Amino acid sequence: MLHLKSIKTAFVVIMATSLLSACSNTDKATPSVQPANASKTLNETGMPIVKQPITLRMMAGQSPLQGEWKDKLLWKEAEKRTGIHIDWNLVPQASLEEKKNLLLATNDIPDAFYGGGINSQDMITYGQQGLFIPLNDLIDKYAPNFSKILKANPEVLKGITAPDGKIYGLPKMSSNITHRIGTKMFINQKWLDEAGKKMPATTDELYDVLKAFKTKDPDRIPLSSTDINNTLRSLAGAWGLYSRGNANAYVDYDDKAGAMRFMQTDPKYKELLTYMNKLYAEGLLDKEIFTNNATILTAKISKGLVGGFSNINVVPAGQLKANYAGLGAALKGPSGDQNWGGISPVLQNQGAFVITKNNKEPEATMRWADYFLDGEGAVLYWMGVEGKTFEMKDGKYRFVQDIVNNKDGLTLDQTISRELVSPFSVHPIVREERFAWDTGEGMPEVIAAANNLKPFVPKEIWPAFLFTKEENDRLKALSNDIQTYVGEMQTQFIMGKAPFSKWDEYVATIKKMGLDEYMKIHKDAYDRYKRN
Repeated sequence: MLHLKSIKTAFVVIMATSLLSACSNTDKATPSVQPANASKTLNETGMPIVKQPITLRMMAGQSPLQGEWKDKLLWKEAEKRTGIHIDWNLVPQASLEEKKNLLLATNDIPDAFYGGGINSQDMITYGQQGLFIPLNDLIDKYAPNFSKILKANPEVLKGITAPDGKIYGLPKMSSNITHRIGTKMFINQKWLDEAGKKMPATTDELYDVLKAFKTKDPDRIPLSSTDINNTLRSLAGAWGLYSRGNANAYVDYDDKAGAMRFMQTDPKYKELLTYMNKLYAEGLLDKEIFTNNATILTAKISKGLVGGFSNINVVPAGQLKANYAGLGAALKGPSGDQNWGGISPVLQNQGAFVITKNNKEPEATMRWADYFLDGEGAVLYWMGVEGKTFEMKDGKYRFVQDIVNNKDGLTLDQTISRELVSPFSVHPIVREERFAWDTGEGMPEVIAAANNLKPFVPKEIWPAFLFTKEENDRLKALSNDIQTYVGEMQTQFIMGKAPFSKWDEYVATIKKMGLDEYMKIHKDAYDRYKRN
């Protein structure tokens, strides 16, 4: 059996040996695809993918903006190039989880799930049951674009390899650092100038700036966000938290102790909450931050009330976006910590695309999915067709004016969604900087903000870990209690409804909920990840 032969680094050669060993122990339980038996309709290279047209059935989540897919320019052009027609079973995002679970339970499954709500637990559970086929061999022979990505990003291969050594899904990925630094803090530069303050570089300076904003006008909201966790992640690195990025919301690595830790019981987390409680108590943090959303934040900014906010970009500021600038560097904390943990890994979602046992053309299906990962296929997915939906300007991919400045007042997401499906999707693609110039991450002030923070992101960034079925079952039970309680107490501590004298009681309660077992499961998954 071959496993990703195109990857020649010594690291991956070792890993491939591990995969071979794991596969030899599981082949009886899980059917394997043999590329040598590829369909006679397949063209192994070039376009079209098949010698005569075929139809594949795929289930996909549907954004409210997108409408019907079959008539979109993207899929019409893709069918013309590849020879593959897709019969889409579209399910509204709001009901995707329920519909997906129903199909899997009744075995009434399509040929593939394309952004069909398959999470990592589904991927492993149904992969081991044989409903989803392993992709190792198919990737090796029919996915040159994905193989190239794996060679450049070995952590992606580590992150998608299941505990049994199989690969059951193609992931969604991002190579755009401005997108991956999904949490940034923007400060009103006009207000800074009025107050005679410089851009804050430490948490103490941030407090002084916010205090100056409030002193100028008590009706002002010095610091806000769409939700409390955006603000928390913007500050956490100043206390050394999220030391391996934010894909795992509760565990990171304590470099001083040399061990994995549960962040929400660490003394540093207590210090962070104490700081946030101070901001909240003095009216420097939006009192409605626990119930805010993007629409509410935009309304507050448009009224000239907001001094700073945390978000992936400055889109919520609307016409006032030019007033806001990103931090000059990651904030330095009281003990000298200075990292920016609000960054996601290249690997964003492991189960963006899975092929099912019902698929009679798995080789052609893999070639179809791989087409959109690079080259002309990636351009088609993200931008559409030149002269119709995009044009080249100064060597950059730019949407046509009817999309970026629609005469009917449609938003950018609405106009893109008329012919494409990229907004609000979880598909097996790579989000690249070259396709982002007309998005929120393409704004000059947002790119500048990301570049300022880039030197402070962790050197090692973890993906979300993959767990065995047994581990997932236990984690589901443990997480329900632990993570719910942590969320409730986070709110209570910040709002001052729970005094910090209760901290030891809080930590003891989490331990009684099974924290040791919770951490052992995560450590086992981390150890497997390191071995891959």
